[in-house]
Amino acid sequence: MKALFCILFSLITMSFYAQKTFTVYFETDSYQLSTSELNRLDKHFINKEVTVKSVTGFCDARATSEHNDSLAKNRAQFVANLLKKMMSASGFEQISKGENFVQNENMSKNRKVEIVYFETTTKPLQEEKIQVTELKKKINTSKIGDKLILKNMNFYDRMDVLYPESKPIREELLQALKENPKLKIEIQGHICCTLGKDNEEIALKRCKAISNYLISSGIESNRVSYKSFDATKPIFSIPEKNEEERKANRRVEILIVDK
Repeated sequence: MKALFCILFSLITMSFYAQKTFTVYFETDSYQLSTSELNRLDKHFINKEVTVKSVTGFCDARATSEHNDSLAKNRAQFVANLLKKMMSASGFEQISKGENFVQNENMSKNRKVEIVYFETTTKPLQEEKIQVTELKKKINTSKIGDKLILKNMNFYDRMDVLYPESKPIREELLQALKENPKLKIEIQGHICCTLGKDNEEIALKRCKAISNYLISSGIESNRVSYKSFDATKPIFSIPEKNEEERKANRRVEILIVDK
């Protein structure tokens, strides 16, 4: 009977902590994920409690083996850094296989990183209690024409995808708009480091991403507008002296248009 119990317990434990694999794919010769793959990664792991076992980088066989080894390593490192930020993952194995695996005939399937993990529990989807935050206090006491900096509103480098830890700030802004139906805002984006116009329009894309989120969450489109200033209105002179100054210049502000 005791032996049978042990076997049953082992089967249940193995089922509960079943090993799973999730794969993300890269563009040719790139070690950074595209916006669509970043969103897919974020969506897959949201509301999950997982333990990451390993992160393995792969390449197609287009270039030299030395180049592919380096690229696969960089891909694994990039994803590993994301997982550390997204879910505080640690202690997992980081592997680089380069082109040394059975290559798929579809080259795009070889440019990848495989994440092996154990899913322990799933967080229940429930509405969190919204507290009176610093942002909401500032909005409530603001006047028309005031500008408020959205502190810690940080995005992945050169992308319009928010870091997971920055999403609560976006939620606070949404809640403030819901609680103040007359409030109208302009989202203003700024970047650091290089004077002049940004041809990639990163700041504009980030403003638009926040605007789209608010509107898709039920805020009327006539209450939200956006504008990019690129690096034309820095807080600190460019070139900045250190990362703190660059971070301060790389910001999102909201202008109170009406309330």
